[in-house]
Amino acid sequence: MKRTVLTIAAALTLGALATPAPAAPAPPRMPYAFEMYCVMCHQQGVQIGPTGIFDMQSKSGNPLHEQYIRNNVRFGMKAMPAFRLSEVPPKELDGFVAYLKDVAAYRKTNPNYRPAPAKGGAKK
Repeated sequence: MKRTVLTIAAALTLGALATPAPAAPAPPRMPYAFEMYCVMCHQQGVQIGPTGIFDMQSKSGNPLHEQYIRNNVRFGMKAMPAFRLSEVPPKELDGFVAYLKDVAAYRKTNPNYRPAPAKGGAKK
């Protein structure tokens, strides 16, 4: 009887001390302006712009520099149109860069993750 009580007490104590597993981080939230201007070409299945831009890597495998993204948005490149300051203000461009970095970091632990716009379209 004494042994049973001790066993139950030990189990309850260990159960109380056990910490729950940390919740998995949520995927990065797509900025409104990114959804409005970028997704139409840079999403799975569209094949106009590279979807791999989310991984932010150059051909040599190094991470893309922030300025590369900024220059491509501002001045365009090949099929990518240029976006004026009136279309994508600096603050929103900063948001694009931060979002792309967050997605690249998230994909390191979730390699099958593919960014997608919110259901129902872009919402401000």
